This record gives sequence, C-alpha cells and structure tokens, in this order.
Amino acid sequence: MIRKHFLAFSMLLGSLLLHAQAPCNDFNATTNPAGNWAPNQYPNGNVYVSFSTSNPIDGTQYLKITDGSGSSWYSNETDFKYIGEVYQGRCLSFDFYLENDGGYGSPVYPTIYLSDGTNTIGFVSNVGVTPGSGWITVKAPIQLANGSSTPPSNSYGSWQMTGYSPAAFDNVMMNSTHLSITPDYFPSPSEVVYYDNICITDCNGCSADFKLTTSFSTVNNSATANLSIINPSMSSTPGNPGSSYRIDWGDGTSTFPYIVPSVFHTYSNPGSYTICVTEMKEKEVICRKCFTFCFTGSEGKEMTPNFRTTLPDLKSIAKAELENMNEQPKEYSLIPNPAKNYVDIQTHLSKKETVSIRVLDFSGKVVLEKSETVENGRQNIKLNTEKLISGTYMVEITSNGKINSQKLLISK
Repeated sequence: MIRKHFLAFSMLLGSLLLHAQAPCNDFNATTNPAGNWAPNQYPNGNVYVSFSTSNPIDGTQYLKITDGSGSSWYSNETDFKYIGEVYQGRCLSFDFYLENDGGYGSPVYPTIYLSDGTNTIGFVSNVGVTPGSGWITVKAPIQLANGSSTPPSNSYGSWQMTGYSPAAFDNVMMNSTHLSITPDYFPSPSEVVYYDNICITDCNGCSADFKLTTSFSTVNNSATANLSIINPSMSSTPGNPGSSYRIDWGDGTSTFPYIVPSVFHTYSNPGSYTICVTEMKEKEVICRKCFTFCFTGSEGKEMTPNFRTTLPDLKSIAKAELENMNEQPKEYSLIPNPAKNYVDIQTHLSKKETVSIRVLDFSGKVVLEKSETVENGRQNIKLNTEKLISGTYMVEITSNGKINSQKLLISK
C-alpha cells in the first residue's frame, strides 16, 4: 500500500513537471558510464564490460559485453522497477549490435529480460543479425497480457516466457525488480555484443512496415529479393517534409531514394545477406529495420528469411558450454544435467573437505543450499530439485576457499 501511494504521488508529480524523463541508460557518462548496471549476483557475472564510441545510430558511446564461461548476465536492479505500473502504453527500447558470434554462424535475435525475482520474461526481436551486419533498434511494448493465451507482441518482436501464464506475465510487468541482458546467445564463451540506449520511450517507430519475399532461379543459379513497403509516409507538405528511405542490400549496393512500393534485387553469389531499410526525415535517421536471410545456391533451395520468435535456447547453450568448458576444474560434475527431480554433485577431491553448495536462479536468488563433508576420491552429494521450476540455474560449489560455478538445467 505504501508503494502504491508513493507511485501515485510520483505519477502526479511527474504530470506537474510536464512528465519527468523516463529511465534511459545511454552509457555516455565520462565517469561511471555503467550507472546502475552491474554483473548479476553470479560470481563476477561472467561478463567482461567496456565502453566504446561511437554508435552510428546516435554517434555516442555504447556498452560492450564479452561473454565469459558459464551463465553470463549484466543487470540493472534500480532504474526499471514496476515499469508496467508506471509506463504502460510505452515501450522498452534498446539498440543492439553483434561483433562476434563465437563462430556459430547463425543469426542472433536480440533479447532483453525483465524479472520480478520469481519469474522472467524476455522480449525477442523478430529480426536476426549477424556479425558486422549493423545496429538495429528494438522496442518492446510495456503492456499486460490481460488473460490472453499468448504474450504481447508488436512489429519488432514478441515477449516470451517459459511456462507462460497471463497472471505470471502481468506480475512480472507490474512488479519488475530488474532488467538484464546477456551475450549468451550461443554455446561459445567468446561472443561480443553491444547494447545502447536502453530506455523507456514512445513506441512510435518507422512510419511504414516492410515485407521481404525471396525466390531462387535454377536457370542462372541466382536469388531475387523483393522488398515491399507497406503504408509508406513519403508525402510532404510545406515546412513538413515526408520520410525518405534507403535500402542497403547487404552486398555492398544500395538503393536511395526508395520511392516506389516494391524493389527487386538479384544476388548471384550464395551467402548470408542482411537487408536494412533506413527511414530518414531530411538528415535525421528515424529508424532502421533489417532482414537477414541465407542463399544456399548450390543446393537449389528457395531462399527464406531467418526469423524466429522464441527465447534463445539457454538449455542447449548452457549444456554445450558445460561440455566445452575445458577451463572448469574437474573436481566436480553435475549428473544428470539437465536434471528433473534430483542432481548428484559428483566430487573427486584429493583430501577430505567440507563442500558448500548454493543453487541460484536467474535473479541471483538462492533457491537451494546444502553443506556436507566428503571424503577424498569419488563421492556423491545428492540435491533434491523437485521444487525447482524448469529453467537455467547456477550452482556454486565452495571448498578450500575456492568457488566452482557450473550451470544446471532443470527440465520437467
């Protein structure tokens, strides 16, 4: 009740001050550019953070995150609380760029996560990016599910939730405690991603939508992309110039100005291409939308856009990283992993020691603890995980003053 009264007062005060500025993290400060962002409560967050300049969208400094081994999170537990209660009808916006995908070779779908400390929801862009394909802006609607069988979505992408229920989704939106981002898109601890301008903004973006259709010719082994503009706003009035559009075809060529409803472009060389449409008013960039697709060429298959609207598969990511993390100490193993109702912590110590175990969820909350003294050699410590919901957890194993961190997958 106190919080609701405080929020009501804050909203009234905001209206009296002509709507005080909403949270916006642009990472531009010369001292402490991270602001209230910090590694999540897992050991060190397993991310390496730096700041570089400049983001071509606005010419300013941006956040650079390099993936570390294990579960990797970077979180803000201050600026984005109760966003559904305060900013409903607006959008959670962010800019994204992919520098390194760890050699995985498949498009990344930029994602941002919101949590209430119990459940987590993620907004997944419907536009995939590849290393060096350029910056994109994503806007997630701040709205409630209101009993719908599917989470809210818009032209930028969709909200996703493991074990989705409208009530749980609405609770996260209304009672959010922190916002998180991660470079963990593929099972390689070497990805590098950039984020910038993580802000609460108006949802108005491009004044037109775009549709990409593709075809493949077996006669000359070429592919054709047809980009159509829907509901354009290219007309102008005196003193109020309309929008102009530039198409970058992903092969070094471009079309500007784009003034007809549909434009065709032909590709003769197989490969992965990212088509980007930039809307401008005079010299100001309004927005940018990109489409990524693969042209297989020799296989004679039709070229198809690479879109998906599901959360990044953190289960397979974590499993693959665990299998490939040669730097992890070998004194401990989690079996089975993924687990269901139990997991064995298999130890192989050189001497008798006391081993302390903590299991943490996405928010950094400790959901399970156990301490046991084990003999040297191969031993087992059994953990009961029946009450844990499906998802990705971090297991901290402490002995002899050292902490070993490993991912644990619960799948039910």
